[in-house]
Amino acid sequence: MKYRMTICLACMAFLAPPLARAQDYQPLDTIRETAKNFIHNQFPNPGGRLEIDTGALDTRLRLPVCAEALEAFPPPGSRRTGNTSIGVRCHQPKPWAIYVPVKVGIHATVLTASRALRRGDVISAEDFHSAEVDIAALPEGHFSTPEQIVGRIAKRPVTAGSPYTPAMLEAPRLVRKGDLVTLLAEVAGVAVRMTGKALADGAAGASIQVSNLSSQRVIEGTVIAEGVVKLRM
Repeated sequence: MKYRMTICLACMAFLAPPLARAQDYQPLDTIRETAKNFIHNQFPNPGGRLEIDTGALDTRLRLPVCAEALEAFPPPGSRRTGNTSIGVRCHQPKPWAIYVPVKVGIHATVLTASRALRRGDVISAEDFHSAEVDIAALPEGHFSTPEQIVGRIAKRPVTAGSPYTPAMLEAPRLVRKGDLVTLLAEVAGVAVRMTGKALADGAAGASIQVSNLSSQRVIEGTVIAEGVVKLRM
């Protein structure tokens, strides 16, 4: 019996040092969690479903346990979304820093092309459907409601399934260069209408130059409706 007890005590003595040393190392999960929480805090209102995938860390890492809360930070020049990385560091008792690979996505429902479009095609209610995509991959923007795109014109060919972006579409031209247009001016609270000639194309809200056919003066105005330009007095 004493012999067996001696063996057990010897085994415990042999195993104890490695266990103690393991407790001196910072758990890798706490490092990854610190990076993940940092990203969450960077997107209080992401505009969609935030997805964060923290990459694996080398299990052979032996970083001393931090005596204070771990600190996360963005590496210089790093991206906020897509494939990027977040730094995690410790100051005490032994300073160290490590970079955690992460993939950040923001998924939301947007309007995508239901068919291939040619340049100049006018968007109708049959030309789109809704789909969930990673809007972090659309830095130029996106559309989420039909009112934003119906009636607009494709500026370039659009592949079926592609999310619509502002760079793809333009507002229809309500005035074209050379058209005779109605010039609307307000003088002392009274609306005055004249006939003019458009010197440039213009969509709603666009500023264009027009020629007043009565005075032959060139004036700048804003396109407010089809064939109507409000003059700046």
